[in-house]
Parts: sequence; structure tokens; C-alpha cells
Amino acid sequence: MADTATNKRTLARVMRAYTQGDLEPIMAVAAEDVVWDSNSASPHFRFGGRYNGHHGFKEALSLIASEFVIVHYDIKEITGEGDVLWALNDIEVLDRKTNRQVKIRLANRWEFRGDKIISCTEFFDSAGVLLQLGRTAEAA
Repeated sequence: MADTATNKRTLARVMRAYTQGDLEPIMAVAAEDVVWDSNSASPHFRFGGRYNGHHGFKEALSLIASEFVIVHYDIKEITGEGDVLWALNDIEVLDRKTNRQVKIRLANRWEFRGDKIISCTEFFDSAGVLLQLGRTAEAA
């Protein structure tokens, strides 16, 4: 088990690179059997669901990039202990289809094994994002 401080530094470093479009650092620390879960409905978000292994992880990140351009990514907090960290992020993205800018509060649960990321599960208000995108009508 790597210590909490080391995992936090690793996560902050790879996420900064990711927000700049650089996948190499995150792929370098992803275990071969990494699991990516996005708790968003795949009919509404192409990247929704579970992706396994390096290929699946890269596919999920590529699908996110095919839908959205990161305008701003602010890591508000990274907390946790040992091998499990939680990150709270405020992000703004530009929808490639509509050119609408969307604000998202994103929470991620990251799990490490040694110095490798073995899983990431993301959570966000997908209904709120769909409303911002104009893809669903507001409740009456």
C-alpha cells in the first residue's frame, strides 16, 4: 500500500495532465486491469457505463473527449486514506454538438494498488447536465 500523501500527489499530477489533454501520465499509472465506471446513462452519454482494462479506460476517456472539450477543471478537494481517494471537482465543458457550455460538479472515487490506479468511479448530476444541454424538458 502506498501512503495517502503519495497517492494524492499522483492523482493531482495525472489529473492536471488530463485536463490539458495529455493522457500519457494517467495511462502510465493505470493498472492493466483498471476498471472505469461512469454512473451516467449510456443512451445520453456515450461514455456511460463500465470499461475494463487499459483499452477500455482509454476508450472511456476518448468518448468523453468526443462529446466535450474541457474549458475549466478545478480540483476542489482530494481526500481519503491509503488506497482509496475521493476527488471533488468543478468543471466546465463545451458540448461539441451544441457549443453549449456546461458546469458540472464531479465526484470521483479512485482506488490504488501499490502505485497503480485500479479503479475510478465517477458521479455527477446527469439530469442537470442534460437540462443544461437542452436535451430534456424541465419538469412542469
